[in-house]
Amino acid sequence: MRTVGLVVDSTFGLDLPYVKKHNITVVPLHVYIDGEAYIDGEIDPALVIQALEDKKDVKTSQPSPETFVEAFKAQLETYDEVLCLTLSKTLSGTYNSAMLAAEMMNDSRVLVIDTETTICGGEFLSERAIEVFEAGHSLAEGAKVIEKAIKDGYLLFTVDNLQTLARNGRLGRVSAFIGNIMKVKPILRFKENVLELEHKVRSFPNVLLYLIDAARKIVDQGETAIRVAYVDQKAMAERLINDLKEALPGISVKLSGIISPVISAHVGLGGLGVYLAKI
Repeated sequence: MRTVGLVVDSTFGLDLPYVKKHNITVVPLHVYIDGEAYIDGEIDPALVIQALEDKKDVKTSQPSPETFVEAFKAQLETYDEVLCLTLSKTLSGTYNSAMLAAEMMNDSRVLVIDTETTICGGEFLSERAIEVFEAGHSLAEGAKVIEKAIKDGYLLFTVDNLQTLARNGRLGRVSAFIGNIMKVKPILRFKENVLELEHKVRSFPNVLLYLIDAARKIVDQGETAIRVAYVDQKAMAERLINDLKEALPGISVKLSGIISPVISAHVGLGGLGVYLAKI
């Protein structure tokens, strides 16, 4: 019998059937397009993509601590304990809001963990948490599994233009300038809250080759789960999925779908992410 509830933020991109099936509470962030507010998870991702193409002012905001308090209380009506997973604290103040909420409640039954990742990384970690808790493990036992999974997994992604990341303070402006002036496709690594420009290639086919090679290296270390998500390049994401299955038969590969509008607003057009995790 599962005794631990789960709270996540909307950037995890969990689909509604999965959320309902496992009784997960999703706390939404917000997107602002030219000052007009939208709820992440409810806004059509195409609106953010169009806004980015039209170079409109796109901003985001974190949930309030009070929203997390409500989420924790709702889960405690059903479960003995609650785990809250948030996107990386270096990308958003969402983790801080959740921590403040936990402090406001002063309840040892609530634990907040920074996943230190984003895009499809949060999706994988939330699915892992559900597996552990449905196997009957406690909050403390599940937390150990998740913390190890965080250290064992990492995100690789590419974008069309590094300026969006630089403008939002996620990447150094010098790296952004170099990447754009050379007309190359950047490959970035995000692991344990650190974002780095890892490699540069000349074309998208070379991006695919690099990502497949990275997947092969982690697969060689043992059983691996791979998640793929995109901003506006669905065809390229599907091609990557097919190439991964062909190059690495038998691996667990899943197309997570469109990246959360909040994250898309910071990643920018052409965003394609791959989360690589040991199982």
